[in-house]
Amino acid sequence: MLATLGTAFLAGNVAATPQAAAPAQPANPFQAQAGQLGVRKCANLFSALGQTVALGSDYSGQVQAEKAAPDAHGVVGVVGMTYKTAAYNSQAAGVVVATPVGTKCEGQLVRVAPFQRACKDVLPLLPAGSTAAGALSGVPLYNLGGNQGQAMLVASGNACVVVTIARGADIG
Repeated sequence: MLATLGTAFLAGNVAATPQAAAPAQPANPFQAQAGQLGVRKCANLFSALGQTVALGSDYSGQVQAEKAAPDAHGVVGVVGMTYKTAAYNSQAAGVVVATPVGTKCEGQLVRVAPFQRACKDVLPLLPAGSTAAGALSGVPLYNLGGNQGQAMLVASGNACVVVTIARGADIG
């Protein structure tokens, strides 16, 4: 469910299996930080979204959850990333949110990545099947191929800031 921009840069819609107990496999940093804050209900989705937003990068992040009732409220992570790939060699930032909705969880991720090239030169890096979805106050919006979310390409002088948005939900 991931799209590639160079090597795995844009994120797709994410699904996770609900978690009732601690995972049997070693936790990734997103799962570990959420667990330290007492988040259990949305931990798997939060972890999947976090791994997706940071895929292909060296990263670190901070996680916040409601201390008094971590499973009754959303969990939020902010992520700083450094990419060193042939297609992208720079820094990026991301935000990951997973929130309980009834008996399941829903979430979103947003990644912001500046490219030191024009947006027209970034377009070919979008996943195959991506289509223009109009413009929001002049900012081009694209539906990413394979139902992998959306991307906004924000021109900034000779650079292009790619804002990737994707949703996630528990399955099962």
